[in-house]
Amino acid sequence: KFMTEESLQRLQQWVASFEGGTFEGPPLLSDDEREKVRRVGLVLWHSRQHSQKIMLHAYAALFGIPAFIREAHRRQPGRFSTDILFHAVQNTASNMWQAFYFDFDEHDRAIPRTTTPLTGVLNVLHGPHPIPNTPPRPRISDLAMAFFAFQIIRAVEHLARQRGIHDEALFEHHYRHLARLVQRAGYRFPNDRRQAEALALEVDAQLAKDDPECVACWRNLLRVAQRLGTPLSAEQLASFLLPHERRYFEAAMLARSSSPAPLALQCAEEDG
Repeated sequence: KFMTEESLQRLQQWVASFEGGTFEGPPLLSDDEREKVRRVGLVLWHSRQHSQKIMLHAYAALFGIPAFIREAHRRQPGRFSTDILFHAVQNTASNMWQAFYFDFDEHDRAIPRTTTPLTGVLNVLHGPHPIPNTPPRPRISDLAMAFFAFQIIRAVEHLARQRGIHDEALFEHHYRHLARLVQRAGYRFPNDRRQAEALALEVDAQLAKDDPECVACWRNLLRVAQRLGTPLSAEQLASFLLPHERRYFEAAMLARSSSPAPLALQCAEEDG
């Protein structure tokens, strides 16, 4: 436990050196800039189901880090129970595609929008400025947000490549846009992608653990995928995860001969 706390402090200091940290709200873009961002989003977040699949992958990576699960439980007990997680995946996916200036109509057709709600959503849920007359919610740490935001980016690119999209310029535009939104929402996130990659690998190396809470959350995530009607197997998730958390995931979720690990209370399902 001491080593975990020491690693957390060191990683938090690293994240403190990244850009951002002041809430500024959505950037002001010209019509041309907004249209370019929209085209990026339409390619990479192109349907409701695909967007939800992106978020399922990103949450799977988050769930490989027990320190981040516990941080979330301190903010909201039961945060990753199946029912709450089901709505979290839907809502986060919706916020993400809307962050690229489009939405879906009642027939699932993409339609343009002129504002992005993402920075506002992050601020309302986790930022320093509470809603009037509403108790402020504890804020997501910069470290957890930086890790999760980069897992979203990784998931976007991972699934895009499976669809035959290998446009590095497109990926770079996507990274820059999301980095800017996260920064303007008051969180620290690097402009240099190599820093985000290095941080993610170090978090995986230092904080990924064999933990029953991780197993419980991964199981709930697969239940959520079923409820969403999104085809997703444990093998598909394993292929996305970072090296250390992948090893724990495969041992817990893919080893046929192993007995199920006990579910942690805050992630566990209740029978009946």
